Amino acid sequence: MSIRIAGEYPSSLPRRSRLLGAALALLAVAAWLGGCREEIELNDLQKMQQAFRALPAEEQEPALRRFAAESETQSHFAWFELGNVFYNRAGAANVNGSPEQVEAAAALMDSARIFFTRAIAGDSTFVEAHVNLGALWEDLALTPSSLARGAREQAQACYQRAIELRPDDEKARCNLGALYYQQRQHESALAEFNHVLEVNPKSALAHYNLAILFADSRIYREAMHEWELAAKYDRDGDIGERSRRNIQIIKDLLDSEIPDSVKGEAKADQSG
Repeated sequence: MSIRIAGEYPSSLPRRSRLLGAALALLAVAAWLGGCREEIELNDLQKMQQAFRALPAEEQEPALRRFAAESETQSHFAWFELGNVFYNRAGAANVNGSPEQVEAAAALMDSARIFFTRAIAGDSTFVEAHVNLGALWEDLALTPSSLARGAREQAQACYQRAIELRPDDEKARCNLGALYYQQRQHESALAEFNHVLEVNPKSALAHYNLAILFADSRIYREAMHEWELAAKYDRDGDIGERSRRNIQIIKDLLDSEIPDSVKGEAKADQSG
């Protein structure tokens, strides 16, 4: 399954996986997958997050709530970060996938949904909040929450709104493409990934997801090429690691599909 991300901000969020064919493990991730590691100037949101994340974990939520109540101009940043905090907690609560853990995670995600919604109410042009809310709706679709029905439609609307606000946003387009992929709308998914690559040919995330489209269609040579590019552009990151793993899985899969009798004949021919 394709990778999607909840903005550039949460440090770890819920994860799930499935098998493609007999062996290909393709992971769908709601997490920060950082791409290239060049130094960039922090924006106001990132500076605020850096300050709060420097606090001890138990002090972060109270400090964010105070900031949200007292700040006239940046309260939406605090609501957004509170959404990330509760989304992270949801991931930690749903480790083994037991019914009790799933229910607890769903409750935490509902709180995160409220915080992201408050952030958007504070600033309707807050692209990162729209993207993270979309990712959260996708996860809610898999929970026993009463909000699960229609959640994917809500996610799509969030991503599309983010794209309206910032047409070339990599995260929004890759997430929307991943959602299209899950719905078997491959042409629409391909269009989103290609748009990202037209703007940024070094997008590891887009190359990764494009590889999955090829692998799903059993076009393995092209899939491995795209994963090689993803690994190149995210050499030390999560996307790079997953890309290298998937390349090896594809190679093992292809090798296992060659009958032993054929392998023996090939060896005999070489020795002759």
